[in-house]
Amino acid sequence: MTTALDKYARFMGSLSRESLETLPDFVMPDVHFRDPFNEVIGADRMAEIFVHMFDTVGDVRFEILHSAVSSAADGDTGMLYWRLHSTLRKKPWSFEGMSRVQFNANGQVVSHFDHWDAAREFYEHFPVIGWALSSIRNKIALAA
Repeated sequence: MTTALDKYARFMGSLSRESLETLPDFVMPDVHFRDPFNEVIGADRMAEIFVHMFDTVGDVRFEILHSAVSSAADGDTGMLYWRLHSTLRKKPWSFEGMSRVQFNANGQVVSHFDHWDAAREFYEHFPVIGWALSSIRNKIALAA
């Protein structure tokens, strides 16, 4: 049996600028989306974030590594463990993250919250801010 999470995982795993036109097939019109940079309400706003990602980062591919679902009376909560593949500053770039996705009883996404380390996986790749964040991390980390 294919679950709503399976269908959404396939969609996210094949996400492209072109496939964004089918986003409304998977999410509620008032979906709540959050990642380390954005928090919006609405399928149109969520699509804008992905368009912006493709415009600024370029070719992006999500590899879905694992998924799990937990059922509750008000719908399902799914977890997607993924790896993003792209290019940053003309170098291959990838990192792993997790999405918590809540579905209504009809299998539509009500909320999609991404969790990943923006400081380590993004900001530390840039001069000055990267050095500062790396220095702070080294100061507060347990000595090796």
